[in-house]
Amino acid sequence: MPYTTSTTKNHLLGISIANSALLKEHSIEATLNTCLKALGESHNVDRCYILKIEKDTIQYCNEWCHAGIHSFLNNSNLKSEICDDFPEMYAKLANDEPLYGAVKECNNHSFTKIMSDRSVQTYLLTPIFSKSKLWGWVGYENCSQEKNWDDEQVYSLHLLAKNIGIRINQNKIFAKLCDNLDYFNFYIQRSKRSIWELDLKTNTVRFSPNWGKMIGYNTIEITHTYDFWKKNVHLEDIVRVEEELKNYILNTSDCYEGVYRMKHKNGHFIWIKYNGLLKKNSNGKPIKIIGTHIDVNELKEKERQLQLSEEKFKFIADNTSDVICQHSIDGKYSYVSNSIKEILGYEPIEMIDKKAFDFIHPDDYKVIFDAHAEFIKGQKTGTSTYRFKKKDTTYIWLETAAKHILNEHNEVVGIQTSSRDVSERIKAEEEIKTALLKERELNKMKSRFVAMASHQFRTPLTVIYSNAELMELKTNHFDKKTIHSIENITSRIKKEVDRMTELMNNILIFGKYESKKIKKEIKTINFNTYIKTLINTYFNNALHEGSIQLKIKGKKQVFHTDETLLTHILTNLISNAFKYSVGKSNPIVTLTYLEHEIIIEIIDFGIGIPENETQYLFTSFFRASNTNTIIGSGLGLAIVKQFTDFLNGKIEIQTKENIGTKIKLIFPYEQN
Repeated sequence: MPYTTSTTKNHLLGISIANSALLKEHSIEATLNTCLKALGESHNVDRCYILKIEKDTIQYCNEWCHAGIHSFLNNSNLKSEICDDFPEMYAKLANDEPLYGAVKECNNHSFTKIMSDRSVQTYLLTPIFSKSKLWGWVGYENCSQEKNWDDEQVYSLHLLAKNIGIRINQNKIFAKLCDNLDYFNFYIQRSKRSIWELDLKTNTVRFSPNWGKMIGYNTIEITHTYDFWKKNVHLEDIVRVEEELKNYILNTSDCYEGVYRMKHKNGHFIWIKYNGLLKKNSNGKPIKIIGTHIDVNELKEKERQLQLSEEKFKFIADNTSDVICQHSIDGKYSYVSNSIKEILGYEPIEMIDKKAFDFIHPDDYKVIFDAHAEFIKGQKTGTSTYRFKKKDTTYIWLETAAKHILNEHNEVVGIQTSSRDVSERIKAEEEIKTALLKERELNKMKSRFVAMASHQFRTPLTVIYSNAELMELKTNHFDKKTIHSIENITSRIKKEVDRMTELMNNILIFGKYESKKIKKEIKTINFNTYIKTLINTYFNNALHEGSIQLKIKGKKQVFHTDETLLTHILTNLISNAFKYSVGKSNPIVTLTYLEHEIIIEIIDFGIGIPENETQYLFTSFFRASNTNTIIGSGLGLAIVKQFTDFLNGKIEIQTKENIGTKIKLIFPYEQN
């Protein structure tokens, strides 16, 4: 008969009813009868029964028959024939394998005769085990027509037979429990455990003598009532525990067990493990629950500590991106962690006994193979970066750290590796390299442009300056008023040419420094002589009204520096001191020789710098807001800072608007 959707539904319904009966029915006899009826009707068989092996006999325990089918429930002729006459069939059942098929196809004539006497055409036998021993079997027989048993149906009914065995075993356990209750009470009274009994009819509770000790009470202080227990259960637990108790009594849950907190007489709470067993009368009505209480406070604390440890471990394991592997010396995988699936797409089992070299990119193969050979010879640890083929055939970059696995003789017998995906890092490094190359090209272009622009500007500026001077020479036959007017014009022209020249010079110097074309030429100088010569050469002339005060403190030391760079620093700072203090007291230059360094201070009493702008002093092209009427390029201090750093020096500035500025330079006597 072909299997239809309706057949499948009937099959599942029968299994469901039978399983439900095994869970809910109190009487084992009623339970088995309910199961057989549900299974027989749902699977359209003629006879459904349970046989039990009892010593040398086979006993009919339960049976259901379709209307008009002969019953064998009270047949006393069944003995142990199947065990003696059909050893191969018995062996199959004892090996927990179901038997099924058509009687006419069976090769055992004795079995065929017995089944024919029962008018059986097709059969199914599913073994029942109790405590791992063959207890009996469930039989399904078709007499009126042949039935083709589907493998999935056989498998489901085989599992159901296992459930029947479990229920039979539970019944034995319950009976044994009742028989040994006195011994159990004796044991409980002498242990740290306690028992309780709840009478469901009267709602009264009985506690064992040591129950109160767990929560700090003596026997006299205990009230044997449900309310006494309830008021001592933690408020956060009582609703849950009562709900569990109610569901267990109503058979909507299979067990009543768990942990909750109870209040100790001293005020603190302890953890109690509870367990209850429901007892019913002959009609299947719940009458009482017998249970145990165990103080598990110490255990809960250990569980909490263990949970914290497990959570830490899980956090580390879940958040590591490494693939942990073990290899034989020739590179074959012997262990692979589960993280390989996420990183490379392989299941760990797929990689076992495969060589890691087979997955390495051809361009990296020789380097890694040679590194592996060197590692096996002697290196204790090693790290390599290479491309590895994923399951989707693409490659990613792995960084692998390797370590020897040694035997008791300190010989290398394997390798342990930890690999991580560094593709993003490699990509970033490549991008940085590309960016650096572009930056170098841009710097070269900028340097070439600055050099070209400076050169191209110098020629027209020189021409403009020369022609301004020629104009002055050509005016000697003009009247004084005209001469004066022309001189004012040519003076402005030359002044702006000087400004442009200074700007171009600074840009050229700035560009050279940025492109790292400036080199240090260190030599020994007599700094006292040097500073006096510099002042006389650059600042004691008609361009500077007044003179610089020079102060020297301390014993002169030998000073090694680059004279050209130092000259640029000092002339720039001293020029600024004059430029921004016109009409004020003369600037002061102070030299102080210390043990390991020299301090040069340039002090002016000029316009100073607004406080909120001092943070921008060394920024290229920055000029303070109070210098708009004073010529400048905005590069001077930036270059001073660059050259000072280049000479391993330090620069400090103290300034106050309309009061003046003090710039301190600190240089070591020796240059590295």
